[in-house]
Amino acid sequence: MKIYLIIIIIFIFKNTFALSINDSVKSTIENNLKVQIAFENLKESRENIEASVGKKLPTVTGTISGTYSNNDTTSASGINTTPETFTDKYKIIITQNLYDAGEKNFEIEKEKITYENAVLNFYKTVQDLSLTAIEGYLTVINYEKSQEASKKNYDSVSRFLEEIKLKYELGSSTITDLKNAESAFAIAETNLFASDQNYKVSLKTFKSIVGKEAIDLNDYVNIKNDLNFNNILSNVYKNNFNILIAKNNIKIKEIDLSKEKSSNKPSLDITASTEYSDGSRIDNGSENTNASIGLTLTIPIFQQNIDKSDIRKINSQILQNEIQYEDLRDTLNIEVSNYFKNYLISQSNLKTSLLTIDYANTLLQSTQEEYNLGTKSITDLIEAETNLLNVKVDYFDANKNYLINYFNLLALDGSLIKLFEDYLPNYN
Repeated sequence: MKIYLIIIIIFIFKNTFALSINDSVKSTIENNLKVQIAFENLKESRENIEASVGKKLPTVTGTISGTYSNNDTTSASGINTTPETFTDKYKIIITQNLYDAGEKNFEIEKEKITYENAVLNFYKTVQDLSLTAIEGYLTVINYEKSQEASKKNYDSVSRFLEEIKLKYELGSSTITDLKNAESAFAIAETNLFASDQNYKVSLKTFKSIVGKEAIDLNDYVNIKNDLNFNNILSNVYKNNFNILIAKNNIKIKEIDLSKEKSSNKPSLDITASTEYSDGSRIDNGSENTNASIGLTLTIPIFQQNIDKSDIRKINSQILQNEIQYEDLRDTLNIEVSNYFKNYLISQSNLKTSLLTIDYANTLLQSTQEEYNLGTKSITDLIEAETNLLNVKVDYFDANKNYLINYFNLLALDGSLIKLFEDYLPNYN
């Protein structure tokens, strides 16, 4: 399933350097230490492939040695001689495995699959951080909008309180009206303080994740794509990073089993060497050149049944991995079901919130007109104002939940990373 995300900006920038969701994710990928660690693990895994391939190449060793000797000899005639020699030797040995029952090939295949897992873990790390950055981005916007609504409510209630105080002094309002207005003001003041604190904390959290200040975030994201449960679940089983890693873990254990079985089979190595020695560096001596070639056949005869025990252990590990894979499928099925349910609920809540806001606006205007005519009390007006605040906050929450559920579903089927693949470092 191809998933398209269209982000429409309808926010008028106050700052040239305003951040979009894409900017936030890009900065997170570039600056977050977890991405750097995952990238280093990726490079380490690639080195292991090269090392395993290198084990199939011949082993070449060279030795150079020099020996000085003298021999003090006295003949029967009394002649004393002291011959001196310096012998230097140069030797090269080449060893090549001819047959190992495929053990080295198994190791190469295992390292390649391990590298695939490292790539998947790298993608998973980037995707999880992208999801965290998106959630942090939406949280900042949510708290910013809640703060704006709380400030507007605070200003309105403050104005109402001053108006009631004046009317109370003139005798046109009761003590009950005054106490209601003071109570509403205290609540509005508390709400404003709470929204200020939430907004400040969200800014700090955002910077710790993204590495940038949350300045003029684009406050509207329109996703033109309806998700289908069956399509998502099908893609999860095929593309979810944890699913793919679990499948590879089974393959790795199967390769370990093949390697262990091959350890019972013979291996054949060929060794060739050549040596040159010169013993005439001081006195007249001799020069020698030697060459040899040999085959070594190694046959396992008795391994104290350790090999059989290891085979049983690996078979058990394969079974465990297969059970974990099936359990993971069931867990992901539940996760997709929950996120999709929440996605539909938040989608419905979003539509309901828009209708409720429209109704609350109409109610406030009507209450304001009736209050001016004297048919509604200040308490009615404050309640209408507070109700509008609450439904706006509900809308911001519903919008945030809708988007988070949407992006979580994309993360589960492995498609979220595709939205930001242009920001990934080159690991080839």
